[in-house]
Amino acid sequence: MLKRYQVLLSDWIDDYIKLLSERYDISSSAVIRSHMALGIIFVIKTLHPEYRQNLEDKEFHELAKKAAKGILDEAEVHQLQSKILFEARKAAELRLSMSELQKKK
Repeated sequence: MLKRYQVLLSDWIDDYIKLLSERYDISSSAVIRSHMALGIIFVIKTLHPEYRQNLEDKEFHELAKKAAKGILDEAEVHQLQSKILFEARKAAELRLSMSELQKKK
């Protein structure tokens, strides 16, 4: 389920979102969701080195390189977005469950 938020962004972030949105023909919201998900994955991997993700760093780097060269087709872009969002959800659920355990102590 998606929820609506109002977020203020700097001009440079807006410019970057517009660039990616136009380049990959996806909505600005999808760009923001994907980048927030990547941030979630990065932070949780940093805080919890024991966390293991299914999206291997090597696989992600290869897809990112293809994306940078503009050789990802529409299906690959959506597949990458799905993988990123799935992994971020798993990471966030892990973090939330750990927070709940700490509250009970």
